[in-house]
Amino acid sequence: MVNTRRLIFSFLLLALGAVSCGGDDSVVTDAQAGNSDFPKVIRMVESTTIFTADDLKSIGWKSQKDFLLDYPGSITAKWGFLNQAEVGVLIYSNAEDAKTIGVAAAEAQTFHNEDGEAPGDGTMDRTSCQSAGWQSAVKEIGVGSTKVSASYLDPHEESLAPPFQKMPCPVRVPTYNDYTVIGNVVMMCEGDGGKPLETSTNCKEIEKWLTK
Repeated sequence: MVNTRRLIFSFLLLALGAVSCGGDDSVVTDAQAGNSDFPKVIRMVESTTIFTADDLKSIGWKSQKDFLLDYPGSITAKWGFLNQAEVGVLIYSNAEDAKTIGVAAAEAQTFHNEDGEAPGDGTMDRTSCQSAGWQSAVKEIGVGSTKVSASYLDPHEESLAPPFQKMPCPVRVPTYNDYTVIGNVVMMCEGDGGKPLETSTNCKEIEKWLTK
């Protein structure tokens, strides 16, 4: 499994190297599962600017909380909202880290298994529920005086809630489907309207918004 993912990651890096600034979108499918039903759009934008969290906030990104998992090498690793859709942001000290360890992180957070679901191995930070339709990624349940996010793929945390507060989640899917790497920033995007498999205007327009 690990070796397969490494081979796929290497292939993706080679494919992404052909995408130039302002070029066409590179549509990549999760090749490990061999499932073309869950394509994602990856954009690589070359930039010499070192962006900060304040730059993201200046275009309307509203930071919420730190990610649950660790993201080695990142100086910012948070999720928030932009244009009513969830956006995860990883900021690195330089563009090279964003294009290597940042891309590896984004690949892990946008991976669909052969059934289109989120992997149940604890490697995915933000997930959404699918039942009758795509539901919003962000839901919180009360546990005493604290709040636990039901978006996290963490059975232990969800099991802390009393039975009457538990929210059924028949199918877990990745919250983020598309991602854009611009300079030292990796932006992972939920689809428009809070629907994971919809196209993401945020990931498509981030270059224009940050460089105008």
